[in-house]
Amino acid sequence: MAEVRMPKMGDGMEEGTIIAWLKKEGETVAKGEAIAEIETDKARVPLESYEEGVLTKILVQPGETVPIGTVVAIVGEPTAQKIDSPRSNGTATSSSTEESKNLLSSAQAPANASTPFSQSAVTTGAKSEERVRASGLARSIAKQYGIDLHQIKGTGPHGRIVERDVRAFLQSQTTPTTSAPAPVVERAPEPSPTMVPGQEVQPSRMRRAIAERTRKSKQNIPHFYVTMVIEMDRARALLQELNADASEGNKITVNDLIIKACAIALSRVPEVNASWTDNNTIVRHEAIHIGIAVGIEEGLIVPVVRDCQAKTLRQISAEAKQLIAKARSGQLKPEEYSGSTFSISNLGMMGVDEFTAIINPPDAAILAVGGIFREPVVVGDTDEIAIRARMKVTLSADHRILDGVVAARFLQELKRVLEAPLSLLS
Repeated sequence: MAEVRMPKMGDGMEEGTIIAWLKKEGETVAKGEAIAEIETDKARVPLESYEEGVLTKILVQPGETVPIGTVVAIVGEPTAQKIDSPRSNGTATSSSTEESKNLLSSAQAPANASTPFSQSAVTTGAKSEERVRASGLARSIAKQYGIDLHQIKGTGPHGRIVERDVRAFLQSQTTPTTSAPAPVVERAPEPSPTMVPGQEVQPSRMRRAIAERTRKSKQNIPHFYVTMVIEMDRARALLQELNADASEGNKITVNDLIIKACAIALSRVPEVNASWTDNNTIVRHEAIHIGIAVGIEEGLIVPVVRDCQAKTLRQISAEAKQLIAKARSGQLKPEEYSGSTFSISNLGMMGVDEFTAIINPPDAAILAVGGIFREPVVVGDTDEIAIRARMKVTLSADHRILDGVVAARFLQELKRVLEAPLSLLS
């Protein structure tokens, strides 16, 4: 038998919530198949079984929050008896009573935080040689649409079928099932964000995490701020040219230009691509991983576009769109929202002219981007007045790592790139 435990999905995670069970007690479970959906303070993710067998007992119900390492379910051999627990009034058979007690006693106390999703106690039955290799998420989507996985060719490691393979298969079909809505898993109820005067509202788990992280950032990091105005006429002209023949979903955005421009500026001023460590040392990062702040219903999350120094503008644009979509649907994986070396927060699309952002530890800085506005300006050293498209950016910097001169140099490079934007195409 195997104990399915609440996994640790990120360094800051201490507990998780079962949103819904995708399998019922008594149903067969494949190795790697998603059996439940869980929610952390960052995202919703599938909980996969590491063993093949039968979902013998569900120990944590939808809506319940438990510490990481807590046993949430039991997966047994296909012939295993159903296990009862203090959560039910049934009785186990005499042949399995002692084993059930042992398993359930371990379910009452969390295991070590590093315990994987499922820890095997007894070897399960032999695997079927005809079983299709597929990820848990791919199996769940295929089951929702009634798709035979044998019809799909996998593009994952060793021919494993992954989510994109099932999605591509759906799109290639012309049957009515392809127009069916995507599967929706009912989420555990969140506290209402509506505030009534005089009423105290319990914050969501994500809001509590944001509160703690931003409090520590402002308390522990000596912030200072540098603002610069960038002319965006040429950047907007380039954007218009690049998007002339692009479909709506493939158009490059101003935010994509800024990510690429920041990557170039960071490569020219590498002091900014750094972190302060717990050992009171400074580490400069070779790779440039840029986090992009995304506002979602529950709060804020920062997915990370990795290795921006090695990617083209279009590659960055495609990856950023995918990450933002996953962030808004709550499907980000821990590795997709951790490990940034620099961050960007853009409120320009909401009509904000200028603001300052709180540093996202352990980054040395974060760039706050305002909207593009048109205003009359004096051209060069003449008395001529012209209308220009301009944008204000403010760098929040960690004074333990950076000084004002270095911060200003970074903004100068950013300004140089965006005002002569052809370098963005390299």
